[in-house]
Amino acid sequence: RGPAPRRTRARSSRSSNGRLSRAGAMAEEAEEAQEERKVLYTSPIAKPMITDKLLSRSLKLISKAVSEKKSRRGVPECTKAIRKGQKGVCFIAGDIFPVDVFAHVPTLCEEKGIYYCYVKSRHELGAACQTRRPISLLMVMEPKDDASYAKTYEQVAAGIKAVHPYM
Repeated sequence: RGPAPRRTRARSSRSSNGRLSRAGAMAEEAEEAQEERKVLYTSPIAKPMITDKLLSRSLKLISKAVSEKKSRRGVPECTKAIRKGQKGVCFIAGDIFPVDVFAHVPTLCEEKGIYYCYVKSRHELGAACQTRRPISLLMVMEPKDDASYAKTYEQVAAGIKAVHPYM
């Protein structure tokens, strides 16, 4: 047996007659599936869950922070940052199963005085980080005075403080 043949991608999604090629059709189906993706599971400890205006502001804050490299992604990295005493806001995905993966994070945040909240799905967090990969936990670091996302950070922190039952 020889090596497996390489597969090539179609360069253009539309052919000369205006019809979608096979790769283009598959890409459109993937986008539609991603938009229609419903949350099938919500963790029993996912409170406070943010929605509406606060959610849209938070997602905007996340994208700004990621573009400035002022965020921590993933459970181990966020846990390490919290234990070291770094300040910020934690966004936890509400659809993570099993709960044991991240159950220690809210307690750590409360001990250190860091605001945290839950977002409906890990796919929303991934999209806000401009990546296709779902993200279960994200920490936006507290901005310096000259940061472009400082105002948004203050608004989101105030909103989370208002809806948070334990802080």
